[in-house]
Amino acid sequence: MSDSLRWSYALNQWNYRMDVFVRHDEQLRALKTISALGFDHVELASGMGGRWDNIGRPEVILANHGDAAGFSRFLGRASIEGVSSVFWDPGAPVEEEGYAFLMTVDPSQHDSIVAAAEPFVSFLSSMGAEQLVVRSAPSAWMTGPLDDDAVRRVASLWNRVGERAGRDGVRVAAHYDCLGGIRTAEQWDVFLAETDPDAVGVAIDTAEMAIAGLDPTAFYRDRADRVTHVHLKDALHADTGEEHLMPGAEQTMLQGGAGRRIERWFCELGAEGGLVDAPAFVGALREHDYSGWVVVESDRAGQPAELAMLNSWFVRHDLGAAI
Repeated sequence: MSDSLRWSYALNQWNYRMDVFVRHDEQLRALKTISALGFDHVELASGMGGRWDNIGRPEVILANHGDAAGFSRFLGRASIEGVSSVFWDPGAPVEEEGYAFLMTVDPSQHDSIVAAAEPFVSFLSSMGAEQLVVRSAPSAWMTGPLDDDAVRRVASLWNRVGERAGRDGVRVAAHYDCLGGIRTAEQWDVFLAETDPDAVGVAIDTAEMAIAGLDPTAFYRDRADRVTHVHLKDALHADTGEEHLMPGAEQTMLQGGAGRRIERWFCELGAEGGLVDAPAFVGALREHDYSGWVVVESDRAGQPAELAMLNSWFVRHDLGAAI
């Protein structure tokens, strides 16, 4: 069958520790696995950069491969046609930005964040890619749930980044994060009302929404005109005890360090006990003629190649995708 959707695969599940996914042969092995499973585009995730994360920062990628054409040739060795998108968290401290903790809720740091987006926009444009997917707000345990004024401040930043990116043909998509300070549907409606539809869209993450107690299909149907990117994955548990507000929730919640000590929140598509109705969600995308990328991922939920194979099977056989 022909498929109106465009499919990509996220590389983040391979890069789960500083001393792995460093050598080019390791990266090619992952890319060849993705290609053999039917995906011809990949999403990159920004990281620390430097020798230990040489596929995580545009500056380091280009230093390793010479230029965008050189990186394209590298991907082509694994029959990967291109980069669909890059995920960037401006709050993650990296060497290239002086290990600064940039906070999107702080207007005094907005100029720095706009400047920090520049390498990503230039890289995506040079690769012919379309989407800069951004973590919209810091973790709620750091800021508390954001009130409407704080959401408006965050929106004003991403309007600036989106306007700049648009000049190079790149769109900004604000990613839904189950740990983030912009978490409820009502907060997202404030965010959408304050952002320019031509500059800023929403990146739905089906598993993150399920963890936060939202129905991604309903969220999409109500805001289909603003959704420009999708992360498609499943989750096994919902945050029923406000565990996202625990200090250090990235570790204490998502890595099983406290609370209910759940060690595996995310899972492959179609896993037993999964909370996401992926066929219904993908059906809604097709009904609304969704034109963005659908990026399949499993977010470090197990052995990467095995999870990619399970995801590919589900996408082909349960979602009817022609990959």
